[in-house]
Amino acid sequence: MSFSIDLYFQVFSLLASIVYYYKKRNKLLLYFIPFLFTTVCIEFSGWWYFSRGVRNYAMYNVFTTLEFVFYALLFYSQLRKKIFKKIILLFIPLFITLVILNMLFVQGLNKTFNTYTFLFGSFFVVIFCCFFFYESVLPDKIDLQLSRQPFFWISSGLLIFYLGSVIINALFEYLRNNDLQVEGIRIYGIINHSLNVILYSAFCISFFLCPNNKKTSSLPS
Repeated sequence: MSFSIDLYFQVFSLLASIVYYYKKRNKLLLYFIPFLFTTVCIEFSGWWYFSRGVRNYAMYNVFTTLEFVFYALLFYSQLRKKIFKKIILLFIPLFITLVILNMLFVQGLNKTFNTYTFLFGSFFVVIFCCFFFYESVLPDKIDLQLSRQPFFWISSGLLIFYLGSVIINALFEYLRNNDLQVEGIRIYGIINHSLNVILYSAFCISFFLCPNNKKTSSLPS
C-alpha cells in the first residue's frame, strides 16, 4: 500500500521548518518542528496500522486533542488583544475537559473517531483565525501587506482546512445515512487529502516568509 499524497506534504513541511529554522532562527519555526515531527510520526503509524487492519482511533483521538491545544497556544502567542487571549485561555481547559468526558462516557477512546470534540475544536480554530484577520485590518496594521505576513498563511490554511473538515464530516454522515457509505468514503478521502495538501502548503509558504532572526557576526576590521 502506497502513501497518500498529503503525507508527502507533511514530510516536506517538516523538512522546510528544519531548514528555514537553521537559516533564520525564527521562534515561530521552532514551535512547528516538534509539532510537525509528531504529526509525521502519527501519520506513518496510522498508515502502518491501517495497512494491517488494526484500529487506531485512540492514537488519533489523543493526537487531535494535542493538535488543537497546540494551535490555540500558537494563536495565543500571535494575537495582541487581551480579550482574544482570555478566550483562548478559557478554551484550552474547557476543550480538554470535554475531550475527557467524551472519551469516558460518549464516543470512547478507541471505539470511533471523536467527531464531537473534533467539530468543537474546529469551530474554535476558525474563530481564532477570524481574530487574527480582525487584528490584521486594524489601523496600526492596515499598511502591512497580508500576503507577506507568515501567520497570514498559517491562519488561511487552518481556516480552509477546518471549515472544509466540518463540511466533509457533515457530508459523510449524510452519505452514510442514505446508504452511500462506499461512495462517501471515497469522496471523504479525496477532499480530506486535498485539504491536507492546502494546509501543509500554507505552512511551507509561511516558513519561507518568516523574517531572519539569525545573528550574523562580522569580522573585525
